[in-house]
Order: sequence, then structure tokens, then C-alpha cells
Amino acid sequence: MRVIYVMADSMRRDHVSVYGCPPWGSIHTPSLERFAASAAVFDNAYIGSFPTVPNRRDTLLGHGDKGLPFNRWRGLDADEVTFPALLRERGVPSMLITDTQNNVNSPQNLQRDYSAWALNRGQEADRCWLDDTVPLTFPVPKHLIRYAEAIWHQVLVNRAHRRHERDWFAPGTYSMAMDWLEKNHTREDFFLWVDTFDPHEPWDPPQHYVDLYDPGYAGRIFEAPSYGLRKKMGITDRELTHIRARYAAEVTMVDTWFGHLMKKLEVLGIADDTAVIFAADHGTCFDGPGDMGFIHKLPWVGADGLSVAGGRKPKLPLRYTPLSQNATRIPLMIHLPGMSRQKRVRPIVQPWDVTATILELFGASVPENVIGKSLLPLLAGKKVAWHRKAAVLGSSGNGSFAQIMNGTWSYTAWRGERGPALHHMVQDPNCRRNSVTREPRVAARLWKEAAAMMKGQGLDEDWLEGYQIR
Repeated sequence: MRVIYVMADSMRRDHVSVYGCPPWGSIHTPSLERFAASAAVFDNAYIGSFPTVPNRRDTLLGHGDKGLPFNRWRGLDADEVTFPALLRERGVPSMLITDTQNNVNSPQNLQRDYSAWALNRGQEADRCWLDDTVPLTFPVPKHLIRYAEAIWHQVLVNRAHRRHERDWFAPGTYSMAMDWLEKNHTREDFFLWVDTFDPHEPWDPPQHYVDLYDPGYAGRIFEAPSYGLRKKMGITDRELTHIRARYAAEVTMVDTWFGHLMKKLEVLGIADDTAVIFAADHGTCFDGPGDMGFIHKLPWVGADGLSVAGGRKPKLPLRYTPLSQNATRIPLMIHLPGMSRQKRVRPIVQPWDVTATILELFGASVPENVIGKSLLPLLAGKKVAWHRKAAVLGSSGNGSFAQIMNGTWSYTAWRGERGPALHHMVQDPNCRRNSVTREPRVAARLWKEAAAMMKGQGLDEDWLEGYQIR
């Protein structure tokens, strides 16, 4: 069996055309649309642990962190068993090709158990180059760029050499993957993880992609805006339109190179017998419906309306919010050998299920501590008893929280002194009215799903009491 897992960081579900489009216009994703025509399209895929590194740990391990419900932003311990290690025991080689450098740079070591791995360096503030000829410039006020000065300068240095589209990160990473496939496509078994940081900010694709959405724009350019409330940051409606255009351009760039990868499988003659999984780790926000006024995606904001601004610590007190549906509900599509038509899959699924699915594709047994279930029975049209009644997601880091979502309701409980919040995601998408006292039975039903997931990972009643659920 050959399996390719493609991860696009911060890819919003509504920017993939098979899922529809955002309220501000259609997005060009023809490659993913073609892929979806012969794939299972999961309509209710949600994140698990938030954000980037915790999400990768979810999939690598198939469960949460030690003594915690969700994975933290940290590397692998020596005794943690990943699915690439289990594949190695079966003689299946695995390869990681990535530009998401914060997964593999010290102290993160998520590349540990692959047979081999390659990093396309330079993304974000990777310290891969020095160039004193590149000036430090600020297209907008410093506090409206999410990075501190030194990090922002490194971003400018890292991208100063670009001349051709392959010099951009996602194109370069996909090119590395295609080169690897040329040399390894004759293997009967392999697992390949292709992981791009795009369309995560900085939103700096080649200009021809931007021109698809907002040609001739001459205003301020926000490539990596601070996280927070858009209006508090003084970003105008016109500037917001261009921010959305830059993100859409990144999405289309990723789609274009995903299409090149799929074409390479055809040229190499392995398209018909290779399983391909496309997913995102989470989405992001652009002050649209359901975004609660935010740019980006964090479950808290400082007293000044900012949460990540120029590398500064946020101003206290913090205001905690649920995660937006646009950050928690993700695209997930799976093509298996022999599939020729699109199949829409309705049940709620999460990253831990992908772990079990990959293992089953290779005929490997799924360890008991994996809290996900293989998706293959769903793809075969079988009725299965494990369907989740709700997605359980959250963070075990600072501001630890659990959020339970079922498409209609979102219930959020924080550890500590903050009380819970219940919101109707259809009637109140921006989470303005807390319904927890008016709908106690709904809140109790949703928390029951979270408690079951946590108990399934060995957490006891005393630990669960740390969430203020009343």
C-alpha cells in the first residue's frame, strides 16, 4: 500500500470549493475540486488538539498528552509510540517532507520516527540565512505585525532571494515531494507526509495569485497582521478585503501545487493504487460571519483587543472566547484506490481517526490507547456504532479549555475560575449570548461527550472537576 498524507496549515474549510465558499466570494481551488470528484469528502471533520504542533501530535500518536485530554506544544518523549514507528515494525518506509519548521526544530522532534525526513527551510522566522543587504521595513505600524522586529526581519531575509514560483515555500515543498516520488514510486509500500505551512501567514504568494482576487490594490498591505479584533486594530474594510484576497491567493497557490503532485502520480503510473488524504490542522478568521470580529484564531484576547502583536505580551486581563467554527471545522478528503465517484461522509470525525485509518490501510493493528477509529468502514458504506455525537477539542496549554461541538451547539468549559459558555452556532454564530443557564440539558449532554473522551484516556473525576462546568 502507498499512502500520501497532505497537510495544509490554517486552511479554512469554506475556501475549498467542494465545501462552498466564504460570504465574500468564490475561491479558486480546481485541483482540490478534481480530487474530491473521486474521494470521500468529510462534511463534519473537526480539529482535536489546538493548534499546530498539538495537532500533529494528535495524528502521530492517536491520543492526547500524558495525563491530559489534549496534546501540548512539545516534542515526543522517548516512550511515546507514533504510527511511523508502528509502520517501521511492519517494514513500511515513511518519509516526511515539510516546510512547517516549528514541528521539527528543537525542541520539537516530530520527525523522530520517520525512515527519513526533509525540511524545506526558511518558513516564518527559521534562522536559515543572514543577509545584511535586506533592509528592515514595516509595511504597517509595528504593533500591527504579529512578529517582533528581529523575527520580522528574518522573514524578510528568508524570502528576499525569490525569483521563480518554485522559490516560494509550498511550491518548493511540493517539488521536493515530487522528486522523492520519482525515486521511490516503484516501492510497493510507503507512507509520505507532505506538510506545508501555507496558507498560514505570512500571506506573501507570487503577485499573480493575489491579482486573481484584488488586482491593482494600492493600500496598506497586511501580510502577517497581529491577532485580535480587527476594528480595534484600525484595519479598514478596504484593507480587510485585501487581507482576505492575500489569504485566498495562498489557498490557490497550495491548490495549484497539490494539483501538480496529483499529476505526478498519474505520470508515474501509481495514481490508481495510491491512497491520498488531504487535511488541515485548523482554520482561521477574517472578521466574517462566525469570526466574532477576529483576525486569526486564538481563544483569548488582551484588554486592548490584541493577542499576538509585535511579539509583545498581551495586556491583562485576558478575555477568553470559544474558538470560531471557521477555525475548528476543517477540510478532510480521502481517496482510496478504486474510488471513481465522490462520497459525502456526514459523521463527525477528528484527527485521531486518521491515525487509526492509516494503520488499517497498512494492515497494522491499532493500539488500545488510540482514541480514534478507522474511517475505512464509513468509506465502505457500513453502519458503525462509534459515530461521535459531538467533536471534543481544545487545549491543554495556557488557558486550558475543552470545547464540544455538534454542528448546532458549541459548549466551552475552561479549567480554573471561568464559568462555561454555551452558544447556538446557527442562531448565534458570533457567540454573543451565553445560553448555559437557559439550556442546562444541552450543556450537560455535550459535557458528557467530553467527560467520556477524557475518562477514556485515564483522567479521573478529580481531574475533571477542574473544569468549571456549572
